[in-house]
Amino acid sequence: MTREEAEKHHFFEHFKTALDCDDLRNQKIKAANNKSLKALKVFTEVLGYLKDDALETIKAQAKEGEFTASDFTWVLTVPAFWGHPAKRFMTDSATQAGLVTKGTKGKLMVVLESEAALTWCLKLPSDGFITQNHSRDSQDQTAGAAEPDTSCNGLPKSQVAVDMLMKQEETKDLLNNHHRNGKGYVVVDCGDETIDFTVHKVMEGGSLKKLYEAPKNELGGQTVDKKFKLFLKEIFSNGVWDEYEQSFPSEVQKIMYDFMCLKQLDEDVQINCPFNLGMLIEEHKETKTFFDSVEGASWDDGSIRISRKKLRSFYDESLQGITKSLGEILKKDLNIGYIVLVGGLAENQILRQHITDQFEHQYKVLCPLRPQEAILKGAVELGRNPKLVESQKKHPAWLNFFFENFKE
Repeated sequence: MTREEAEKHHFFEHFKTALDCDDLRNQKIKAANNKSLKALKVFTEVLGYLKDDALETIKAQAKEGEFTASDFTWVLTVPAFWGHPAKRFMTDSATQAGLVTKGTKGKLMVVLESEAALTWCLKLPSDGFITQNHSRDSQDQTAGAAEPDTSCNGLPKSQVAVDMLMKQEETKDLLNNHHRNGKGYVVVDCGDETIDFTVHKVMEGGSLKKLYEAPKNELGGQTVDKKFKLFLKEIFSNGVWDEYEQSFPSEVQKIMYDFMCLKQLDEDVQINCPFNLGMLIEEHKETKTFFDSVEGASWDDGSIRISRKKLRSFYDESLQGITKSLGEILKKDLNIGYIVLVGGLAENQILRQHITDQFEHQYKVLCPLRPQEAILKGAVELGRNPKLVESQKKHPAWLNFFFENFKE
């Protein structure tokens, strides 16, 4: 967009964490330009867009027939720490977005992200998890990929076919096999905003029962991003970075996106210096001199090189918080045997290695292939077989009525 076009729009980033008050229908959230909109409007627009995009995709693939939203079951995943008001808010948003109507509310499920992720992990074979000597790419190869794929664009077609053919009964059998030892699972959902800790147990028959959820925190990927941005501000001092961030916000977004991809690594990384940042630097002084007073970064022919040691330091606050939270949970009398890492930040080698080093002597640490997709794929499994979630059986009186009216 041009600047004039952009000023007519609202840009909301990380808005999911904005739901933090009792009166959610009237709560407002701020956009990047400091303008505000009601949270209900923002969530409704997002869900409506996703619904329309999904239907268009299905129509493009279908050989015949017309489809509407009411032809499908819609599964919305929410964080474990969200209370009933937030879940009800999501239902209202989904209804206004046209996913369901008053007459088709039985087509909507609201499930916990941790339940969805664990459901997916429990159906995976042993080689469906990342190990020290078995990378995600090598697993893609064994799944039938023609060539390595280090993007987040989905599994190879052969693996997708296997996933789609997995029946509800097969999923149930796999879950039954896991509950026999009676050990609980700590699901560590390593997201962008938060790191969510939830303990589940697999019950007789394969359903999942939530035993514990940790309070909300701010230990997610944004913590790492903030450390990186502060380091850039330290490098390009004397107001250079502040001026750049104010004048070229879209380029800053691009830098942060590049960093998001690179922070999965545990090695020296390079980030291309955008044109306008380069021009701004040269206006003040010779580029290389900006790096003289900082440790862990250097200028490399148009790129900013960050050392492995400095990259690791960006994680210190988050990793210390994760270790403390996990330690407190594991001290509880919950008979825990497994720590399951999911979410986009679980792709990161530094985080996985840290948790493994800290806890593998007593607990089995598991991270599925493509951990950022575990919640999505688990949600599909729960949509096929909602009985796998024990927590949906016990609700306050108003929510019992809510789910009774959702039954088909």
